[in-house]
Amino acid sequence: MELSQADRDALAQLAKSSDAQRLMSLLKQQSGGVQQAARAAAAGDPSQLMDMMNRLMNSREGAELVDRIGTQAKQAGLK
Repeated sequence: MELSQADRDALAQLAKSSDAQRLMSLLKQQSGGVQQAARAAAAGDPSQLMDMMNRLMNSREGAELVDRIGTQAKQAGLK
C-alpha cells in the first residue's frame, strides 16, 4: 500500500508531536532497546517487540500516549 502525500505529511506531523516524542523516549528506556527488537522482528522473531509493546501498554502513561496518538491519527484522516 502506497501512502499519499497527504498521509505522509500527516505521519510526519504526528511523529513530531510531543506525545510521539514521549512515546519514543519511553520505548528507548526499555531493556533490550527498540532497534534490537525491530531487528529481531524483521528477522522473523517478533517476541521482543511484542513484549516491549505489552509492557508499554500496561503502563498508564504508555496506554494514554498510544490512545492520544491514535486519536490524533484519526483526526488527521489516517486509518
